[in-house]
Amino acid sequence: MCGIFGLIAGKNATITAGELNKGIEKLFLLSESRGKEASGICMITDTDIRVHKRCVRAKELIRTGEYREIMSGIERETKRTVMGHARMVTNGSNQNPNNNQPVIRGDYVCIHNGIIVNDETVWKNHPEMERQDEVDTEVLLALLQKYTAEDSIQGAFQKCLTELKGSLSIALADKKSDRLLLYTNVGSLYIVLSKTRDMILFASERYILEQAIVESELRRYFRPAKIRQIPLRKAWFVNLSDCSITDMGRAGQEPEKAEYDREIICTSGREKKGTYSPMVSRGRTAQVEKLLCVDTEKIESLRRCTRCLLPETFPGISFDEEGVCSVCKSYRKIEYKGEEKLVQEIKGNVSKDSRFDCIIPLSGGRDSCYMIHYAVKELNLKPVAYTYDWGMVTDLARRNIQRMCSELGVEHILISADIARKRKNVQLNVKAWLKHPELFTIPLFMAGDKQFFYYAQLLKKQMNVSSILFGMNRLEETQFKVKFANIKGTGKNEIHYDLSGRNKLSLMSTYGKEFVKNPAYLNRSLIDTFSGYLSYYVLPKNYLQFFDYIPWEQKKIEKVILEEYNWERAEGRDETWRIGDGTAPFYNYIYYKLAGFTEFDTFKSNQIREGMLERDAALEELKICNIIPVNEFIWYCDVVGIDPVETLKVINAQKTLY
Repeated sequence: MCGIFGLIAGKNATITAGELNKGIEKLFLLSESRGKEASGICMITDTDIRVHKRCVRAKELIRTGEYREIMSGIERETKRTVMGHARMVTNGSNQNPNNNQPVIRGDYVCIHNGIIVNDETVWKNHPEMERQDEVDTEVLLALLQKYTAEDSIQGAFQKCLTELKGSLSIALADKKSDRLLLYTNVGSLYIVLSKTRDMILFASERYILEQAIVESELRRYFRPAKIRQIPLRKAWFVNLSDCSITDMGRAGQEPEKAEYDREIICTSGREKKGTYSPMVSRGRTAQVEKLLCVDTEKIESLRRCTRCLLPETFPGISFDEEGVCSVCKSYRKIEYKGEEKLVQEIKGNVSKDSRFDCIIPLSGGRDSCYMIHYAVKELNLKPVAYTYDWGMVTDLARRNIQRMCSELGVEHILISADIARKRKNVQLNVKAWLKHPELFTIPLFMAGDKQFFYYAQLLKKQMNVSSILFGMNRLEETQFKVKFANIKGTGKNEIHYDLSGRNKLSLMSTYGKEFVKNPAYLNRSLIDTFSGYLSYYVLPKNYLQFFDYIPWEQKKIEKVILEEYNWERAEGRDETWRIGDGTAPFYNYIYYKLAGFTEFDTFKSNQIREGMLERDAALEELKICNIIPVNEFIWYCDVVGIDPVETLKVINAQKTLY
């Protein structure tokens, strides 16, 4: 979930200090695509290990005096090892420097890409190990410290791996030895030796290494064609003096140790004054719970379609003499193309020099998680997983992503937005909406995630992969979001991104008029919003949709992901849909409060039309699904930086459609 990289120059390397500095800076800036919420650098010398980390993005860290001071050591040392980390925050606030990476504990300094999903359990199982911080990486170092007291580093590390669950791509330094341990259980670690075999580069992503070599003085020493992936679940020791690589092998085969006792020196800083930081809603749960309410009696008394669940408040709906709605009458059942056709389209399109069969966007939701399982286990494909994190991907979703990738051994590429900036954009649009609430402008809250499509296409080009396999499900289509803007024709089964050119212009015009009425929308988020519009409505949709080929079966999907991968449900409820999207509880409450229905009404209505659900059973399920979780509503308000109580007061004061 983060970007890690390193450069090891042995004692015989002839590269100049200036070339090293520029090469490391290029690696750092390229790795920033993996995370922009914190960054850190580590220099290993014969006498000490110097670490500097800050809760700022990499391009800001490299301007600090501490960074320059550490990097000045390159000129003084005969052998030089530098490793760095660009962090996207998962476990532990970046406001606490100890949560940022490199992580230090005892004799070890580690940079870690991924998430250990069972760290809480491991801490409980080892009460003798005192937890110092929140970051999940710490538990690996604590276990290693414990087990090396009684075993070799190989044996200790293997014991750690038997206890830890999740994804691990790491570089680990030991202050008492002259080696670096490299390991990945998902494939997100690449390495290249110099032409003279006295230097090594490594990074989370092949493309990062390629670009760092091509775009800097490193091209004199390294060949992009020689980049290789570190073998899955095999730990390597890299000798820092001569850059030789030793397979860790079996426990007990201890490689030769150097006699060192380096001092670990760490400098860090807190967030600079003036940077956006979201508020925290402590002690307000009772107030929010009281305000988070709807008139269920009125909603349940609404006229609904006699075939599906859609109510009379659904935009553009009409009913015939038998009470069947216009959506049901125009609906066409999904005609699945079949597994054989899917394999043909993917395999028949694979580039001969591609390392992967396809890219699979992985959100951490149930459908994308099942899809990647099916692709690997049932279709024997070699996919690469991709996630675009714009700040509303929940920690639960991130953990589920890591469960899937680590169990399946699938490389995961995460592209991280400037999350603080994205969240600030959402805050500005929510505050603008609260000044003039309109149901058709609610999608502006989610405009920042639409670059998901753009980056999927970019990654496809960078990695020379021919196919993108999306897990979007036609049953999930939420056509009402654009219908509130008086858009009528929305494509087959009312797929709302499938708009005609005329309707796309009409949608832009409708939003433009609203911006004139409510100038609060004319804020810094406009560029991001327009970029999202282009990505969603204009960018060609030349990808495959998994559930156009393979039937969507909820019970089967949930059985696989819950039983085989220990997949997490939302806390306190059995629902598995939309649990990875932190925005959903907020906008669904608005729709439910003001229009009397949510996405669940449309989703279950489509299931009824497909013969997957009986109407009476779906109605009963709806009563539970449409309960908005208080903790999830508060989480959204916290990360966006809005007051949940005042926000609810404004929402609740609006006139409803029923």
